[in-house]
Amino acid sequence: MELRKRRRVEKDSGISLSTFVELAAERQKIIVFSGSGLSATSGMSMFSTRNGLYERARRRFKITDGIKLFTYSFYKQRRNDVQAFFAEIYSEAQNSRAAHGHYALADIHKMGRIRRHYTLNIDGLAEVVGMDTWHHDHHPEGSTVEMHGNIRQLVCPSCHYVEPLQHANVSAMRAKKALPCPECAENDLRFKVMLYGDDEGDCITPEHIFDVLEEDLEDADMVMWVGISFEQSASVEYFRRVRSMLGSSGRLSKVTQVIINPSDEPYFNLVSSCCNTDELKVLDVRATGDEALPQIVSAIRGEPWKPPPECMPSSLAPVNAAKPALSAKTANSPKPATAAKLATSATPAISAKHVPAAMPAKGPAPNRL
Repeated sequence: MELRKRRRVEKDSGISLSTFVELAAERQKIIVFSGSGLSATSGMSMFSTRNGLYERARRRFKITDGIKLFTYSFYKQRRNDVQAFFAEIYSEAQNSRAAHGHYALADIHKMGRIRRHYTLNIDGLAEVVGMDTWHHDHHPEGSTVEMHGNIRQLVCPSCHYVEPLQHANVSAMRAKKALPCPECAENDLRFKVMLYGDDEGDCITPEHIFDVLEEDLEDADMVMWVGISFEQSASVEYFRRVRSMLGSSGRLSKVTQVIINPSDEPYFNLVSSCCNTDELKVLDVRATGDEALPQIVSAIRGEPWKPPPECMPSSLAPVNAAKPALSAKTANSPKPATAAKLATSATPAISAKHVPAAMPAKGPAPNRL
C-alpha cells in the first residue's frame, strides 16, 4: 500500500557524509534496517522502477497494477502463475552478487558494532556475505532478521516445514506444478515471501520479532535506515514502532536515528507520514549504502576499506580512510561467499517444531522498500 502524496516540510536535518561517518564510528550497538537501496547494485530488479517487477507483472498478467500480483488474494486465485513468476525472481537472486554495502555491513558486524540487522529485502544477500539469520527457536542469536522472508526458501503453510530451493523445485514451479509438502503432505510448498494481506504470514515471519526489536532497542545507540524509500506503509510502520518503543523506554532522545539514501524523498516521505514532527529527530544523510557503510569500516579501522574480489563491481572510487574513532578495534573482513555457494550448501530443512507460528493474518508487504 502506497502512502498518500507527501507534503513539503521546511525542516532540514541533513548532515554531511563525513560528519555521519565520524558519529557512526563511535557507536557500539547499531540497529540497521535495510531496504532495496542496499541491493541496488547487486543485479536484482527493483519493484516500482521502470521495467521493474510491478511493471513486468502488469504486462504479464494484464492487470491494471502490477502490485496486485503480490497480494495474497491474487495468489489464492492464481497460485501456480504467481509461483512461476517468483521462480523468475529467484533466478535473479541466484545470479545476483553482494555489493560493497553488504560486505561492509558484514565487516561492521564482525567488529561487534551491529546490535541487529533487520532487512526488508527478500534476496538473501545478507547470508551470502556471512551474516547469520535469526530464528526464534533454533538461532535466536542470529544477526539478520528477514522481515519479509527469503526468496531462496520454500515453506509449508500448514506445518511450517522449510527447505532451501533446489533446481528441481524451480523447474517444477516454472512449469506451474504444485510441490506437496514432504513433511506433512497436507499442503503445497510456497515461496517463503510475505505477500500483501498474507493470511499465511505466520509461516513467513513471527509476530514476536517485535519483542526482539524492543529488547534490541533497550541498549542500542543508533538506528540506521539504509536504502529505504518510505514510500510504502510497511516501512513507515516499522519506523513508528521503533519511535514508539524508544519513547516508551525514555530513550528517544538518546538514540540517534539516521536515514541513508542518495535522494531527499525518503526523509520527506517519512516526515509527511508522522505526527509531532517537531519532536522528530532524524538525521538525513544523502548517500548510498555502498558509499556510507564502507566509510564507517574505514573510520573504525583507521585504514581504507577494500572490497573482496567477489564483490559486485561498483562505480565508486576507492574508499579512503575517514577519521578513526577513539575506541577503534581492528577486525578481519568476513570470508566472502557467493550466492551459488549459498544455494548449494547443506542447509538443513526445518521441521514444524523449529518454526514459529505467531504472526497476524495480515502481514507486511513483500516489497524491498
